[in-house]
Amino acid sequence: MERLVRTGLLYDFYGGLLTEKQQRVMELYFLENWSLAEIAASEGVSRQAIHDLLQRSEKTIEGYEGKLGLLERHSREQLILVAIKDRLQEIVTGNTKQDSPFRKELLEIKELIIQLIESENES
Repeated sequence: MERLVRTGLLYDFYGGLLTEKQQRVMELYFLENWSLAEIAASEGVSRQAIHDLLQRSEKTIEGYEGKLGLLERHSREQLILVAIKDRLQEIVTGNTKQDSPFRKELLEIKELIIQLIESENES
């Protein structure tokens, strides 16, 4: 399952760099959950040809990730944002040794971070 999720995320970042046919086949396979045989029939090629195309496409987007690192960067940023949100929650709810005089401002910052996390997860 992890490979499927990773490939989907990589496709989100780098799919636009693939050929139209690679995009179409990857979308049918990974997003629409079509079988290799179904895709092969719709494309008028063999099941093996679709399998090979998917393998090449995955290798291509993994290569882009190896060079550009957008997914890795995105994952790191998400972890940092969640840690900041959690820390702000601790401060706001008084789970620290001192109460903050900036409680209202911290709540506003926390809400902005939550919006940022949610908007990143939607895209």
